[in-house]
Amino acid sequence: MEKTMSLRLQPGKASSARFRGAFTGAAVCSALALGAVLAGPGTAAASTDVGQRSAPTSEQAACSVYWKVGVDYAGLTAGYSWAWNVIISQGATGDRVREIQCLANYHGYSLTVDGQFGPGTKNAVTSFQRARGIGADGIVGPSTWRQLRK
Repeated sequence: MEKTMSLRLQPGKASSARFRGAFTGAAVCSALALGAVLAGPGTAAASTDVGQRSAPTSEQAACSVYWKVGVDYAGLTAGYSWAWNVIISQGATGDRVREIQCLANYHGYSLTVDGQFGPGTKNAVTSFQRARGIGADGIVGPSTWRQLRK
C-alpha cells in the first residue's frame, strides 16, 4: 500500500522548497561521506574487544594491520581487538580470534581469518611462539599478545 502526500505551495515557492529538500539531502550525504573519510577505511566495521561480530564467522574477514598508540601501550593491531592480557585458546570465537589471525598473517602465517580458533590457528600460534622463544602451548596469553603486537 502506497501513501501519497500532497503539498500545496504558494506560487513562486515550489522551486525554493525543492531546493531546500535537495540541499538537506545533499548535506546529509556529504556529512556521512566526510565521516567515513575522516574515520578511515573499515572503522565502522571494526569493533574493539567485543568478542563477537554480526557477520557470519564463515566469511573471510579483512585484515589491515597498523600501529596504534593507546593510553599505556603501543603496538600493532588489525582493529578487531586491543586485547593484550586476555587468554585465548582453541575453541574461542569472535573478534579477539580475528585479531590473532590477522596479526599471525602479518607475521608470515597463512590463516583464514574467520574468527574461529581451530587447529590451524593453534598450530600457527604454537609455531609463532617457538619462533619467538616463548612458551609454545598454542594459547595466546599476555606474552604472546606482546609478541604478536611487535
